[in-house]
Amino acid sequence: MTLFRKHRTPIAAPLLALFLWTFLPAALMAEDGDSLEIEGFPTNLGLADMMSRQVADEAVTALEAWLGESVGVVAGRESSGNPLVLLALKESLRKAGHRPMGAEDGAEKLLEFRILDMRITYTGVDRRALGLKKEVERAGACVLAVSVIDAESGEELSSTQQEVLLADHFPKHLLDLVSSKSYSFTNPELNEKEWSKSVEPWVVGGLVASLAWLFYSNQSSE
Repeated sequence: MTLFRKHRTPIAAPLLALFLWTFLPAALMAEDGDSLEIEGFPTNLGLADMMSRQVADEAVTALEAWLGESVGVVAGRESSGNPLVLLALKESLRKAGHRPMGAEDGAEKLLEFRILDMRITYTGVDRRALGLKKEVERAGACVLAVSVIDAESGEELSSTQQEVLLADHFPKHLLDLVSSKSYSFTNPELNEKEWSKSVEPWVVGGLVASLAWLFYSNQSSE
């Protein structure tokens, strides 16, 4: 399926640019065969997108006093292959009233970021209704270092480090569908042998407590 078509008329160019600016994350994911959500649950890429947006908002808020009207967003060398945070920072700047642009476009200040950590892990399986419904427990972490640099002098004016931790769960039958084809960190492993460690002790403990209560109730009634 073709998502975009080239337009030759002058008026179509700015409209297409506006569309790409607004919907670029979703468009890229659709083009790559990935999705941010499935059956109402975030995919792993969707969880990463949520973390990126949250940590970007916090970073921009922390550095607000040092930002100019125009801000060039620059990825550190080790972070250049992950566009999620780059797009999230540009969106956060725009929401805060700044004009994000490329590093070579004459911005007053540069916002340089480094992704110190971005990971998603499966922590176990929650067996609900005594095992009739299984939900995979999932956790995500994103740690971001951001610096404001004066574009003319190259001096670092301020910096911040922000982190976001998210945890949720999704139905086990979606396990093979929540991974992304584009980013390796969205494909964690789940050790099936460890599934029962998460919730079974609580289930067994509850059953033992119920049996004990019934036993003593019967004893007292006699």
